[in-house]
Amino acid sequence: MSTRIVVIGGVAAGTKAAATARRRNSAAEVIVLQNEAEVSYSSCGLPYHLADAQGIPRARLIARTPEVFRADGIDMRTRHRVEEIDAQQGLVTVRDLQQARTYTQPYDKLLIATGAIASPLKARVGAAAPQVLHLRSIGDADAIAQRLSGVRKVVILGGGYIGLEMAHTFKALGRDVTLIEAMPHVIPSYDAAIALIVEATLREHGVELFTGVRVSELADGGVILETGNRIVADLVLVATGVRPATALALAAGVKLGDTGAIAVSPQMATNLPNVYAAGDCAESPHRVTNRPVWLPLGDVANRHGRVAGINMAGGNTEFAGVLGTGIFQVFDSAVARTGLGHVEALAAGFTPVSETLQAPSRARYMRGSKPLTMRVTADQHTGRLLGCQVVGADAVDKTIDIAASALWGGLTVSDLADIDLAYAPPFSPVLAPMQAAGELLGKRLGENQRAAQAIHQPAQT
Repeated sequence: MSTRIVVIGGVAAGTKAAATARRRNSAAEVIVLQNEAEVSYSSCGLPYHLADAQGIPRARLIARTPEVFRADGIDMRTRHRVEEIDAQQGLVTVRDLQQARTYTQPYDKLLIATGAIASPLKARVGAAAPQVLHLRSIGDADAIAQRLSGVRKVVILGGGYIGLEMAHTFKALGRDVTLIEAMPHVIPSYDAAIALIVEATLREHGVELFTGVRVSELADGGVILETGNRIVADLVLVATGVRPATALALAAGVKLGDTGAIAVSPQMATNLPNVYAAGDCAESPHRVTNRPVWLPLGDVANRHGRVAGINMAGGNTEFAGVLGTGIFQVFDSAVARTGLGHVEALAAGFTPVSETLQAPSRARYMRGSKPLTMRVTADQHTGRLLGCQVVGADAVDKTIDIAASALWGGLTVSDLADIDLAYAPPFSPVLAPMQAAGELLGKRLGENQRAAQAIHQPAQT
């Protein structure tokens, strides 16, 4: 009898797992239950599609249609919402939203890939408030596109990745944009040295910015801050973050981790027999801290899905972990990070030393060379690289990928200073940015060590 694999969720992790399981075990019956009409689409591409619908049409965001999955032997059921998991019986209760019927579906292996949901808006919403939208799904993007007619003033709540990308998008579409971030600076997961440069970029491009203040109410035609400021708005985009969609799993007895996402083994297995979890609803092990973290990112979801798919199909592999590597565009700058920032490193128990430096992206005399601002963190005791953050208009992706590779390999700042990288003036300065960071941090660590030795050295008599 063939193995019946049921997947709940059909965007990134779910479809990756289903396709991987089909390739690994052609005899398995693979069923995907997706409550949306669309499957296997790029959520990360939605802001860019909205900014340039002709250059990046909607269809280009969809990697594989339901028909393609079905042609590959996967039973893809769209508009099917799972309402209950019975792990003892090996059953899920499914609501067919198109036929308005409910049925039970047995499984041998089950994957929970329910993703994440938008965090609720905490401000009061009046009866005459501006229209309020989110951007989590392709349906959300459709709603934004349909409602932009007549909109001149947009207020974005939240200064994370989506908020900043959508500030860029709305400005590209000719709208007036105000962005409000409750924390002291935008991109709160970044160190202030990098975040303040991003804030300057936003202001240079005409984005009105409020930080360190919360919204108290959405009222007639605008947004009211706790300070009493009133901001006119035709549309409010809520980008205050997301949280793992775990209600279904929790009701079935699946254990959550300290992050609030589903706790999984290296094989992506939950505490329930034959039940796995992957994607934005599941935790990941961090390779620097060796602690579980929650990273709702598309590339992480795909890697989760691959591991879960292999194991559900009878294989045996483990998820290798994450570094928190990410990158996004805001106007003419790219912003990226990997590993730990200074405050995060302190919280993780390290003794961090951080340096902020500027370096050219290419030889200074080359026309395409742009300054990079880097914030690099290492451990005082071991010299191990702990993290890197970069902002600039050129070679940010290359620089952060070098840093991520160094973190993955456990390199020290001395290793960074000596690493053999490609050099030619059109591509890099003779001392690449990461090499320069390694030299600077190495000097700082050495100075700190000498100072500590001097303090503890007995006085000469």
